[in-house]
This record gives sequence, structure tokens and C-alpha cells, in this order.
Amino acid sequence: MVLAYARKFLAKENTDLKVEVSQKTAELSNLRSQINPHFLFNALNTLYSVSLKENAAQTSDGIQKLGDMMRFMLHENHQDRIPLGKEIEYLNNFIDIQRMRIDESHEIKIEVNIQNAEREIFIAPMLLNPFIENAFKHGISFRSPSWIYITLTHDAQHLYFKVHNSIHQKTEETLEDNSHGIGLENVKKRLGLIYPNRHTLEIQNSDHDFFVSLVLGVY
Repeated sequence: MVLAYARKFLAKENTDLKVEVSQKTAELSNLRSQINPHFLFNALNTLYSVSLKENAAQTSDGIQKLGDMMRFMLHENHQDRIPLGKEIEYLNNFIDIQRMRIDESHEIKIEVNIQNAEREIFIAPMLLNPFIENAFKHGISFRSPSWIYITLTHDAQHLYFKVHNSIHQKTEETLEDNSHGIGLENVKKRLGLIYPNRHTLEIQNSDHDFFVSLVLGVY
């Protein structure tokens, strides 16, 4: 009887464990389906269609730009080199989405001068955007005058990238905390590995402003 009872007990435990594993597997599968790129793109397409029907032009434009950024992150971000034009497209989409949440008439000034690629130039992806992310994160205040200046130009041999933005009391923490995406240290390491002796990175930081200048050899 004891042996039979033990077998019955173990069988019930085994059944309960299988049920629990099945439930966890279903939950994990459901979670994966939610973050599946196709699911996200379909959801964005649905929102885009709805916003068009509601004549929400700015919303639909923002959704389309977000979708383009997601495609970039999914397909381009993991490559060693991408055309400069694709990097510029990503930067412009990011800046446009940021500007949607900002009323630039309230003492907030954003100036962007990005030269389109006039020839075939390839660069490592996502080297430039962390500095722009930082500018919008730390450089915008809705209570104090704020400004961001972004410049990207190139010639036959070099790419010149500059970001200059205001700094406010609430954002005096330095870039060294990695809460702003890739992180400054990560960018420095990537530059050292990918562009050894082919880049110059200059950073100036004060209580009132932050300035970064990056020169890349693209010859």
C-alpha cells in the first residue's frame, strides 16, 4: 500500500509539474509573440492606418518614422558597415520624433545641418546617434531656455560630426552613466576598435553646455 501510495503521489507531482511547465511555456510563447518583429510592424501598420482615417497627419508621420527606425535597428544595426545615407535617415527620423514632443516656440532652439551623402560612404552603424540621444535627454528643459545644434558634413576623406547642447541643473550627471543607450564608454571603445588612428573625438563639458566633435576617416 505504501509503495502504491508513493507511486500515486509521484505521478500526481509529475502531472502537476508538466502542467506548470506547459503554462510557463505558453506564457513564454505569448511573450515572444508580442515582441516578434512581425507583430510589432503589423501593430504599427494598424496604428498608422487608424491615424490616417482620423486625419492625424502628425501622428501617422511619427508612426511611420518609428517603423523605419525599428527596421533599421533590426536589419542594419548588426552589420559591420552601412551606407552613410541609411545612418543619416535614422538620425533624421530620431530627431523628427523628438521634435514632435517639443514646443520649439517656448525658448527651445534646435538647429540641424546634416549634409546628405553625395558619394558612396560606409560607416559603422550607431556611432553618432548616442550623442544626439544625449543632447535631447540632457539638453532640453521645459522651464529654462534650451538649445541643441547638430552638424554632420563630409569631404573626400573625412566625416565631421558635432553636437552642442545646453545643460541644466537636473541633468548635471555625466555621460558616464549608461542610462542613455549605448553609453559614451561603449562608443569610445567601438571607435578605438573600428577606427584606430582614423578618428578624433573631442568632448567639452561644463555646468552650462556639452560639446562633442568627432572626425572619422572615411577614405
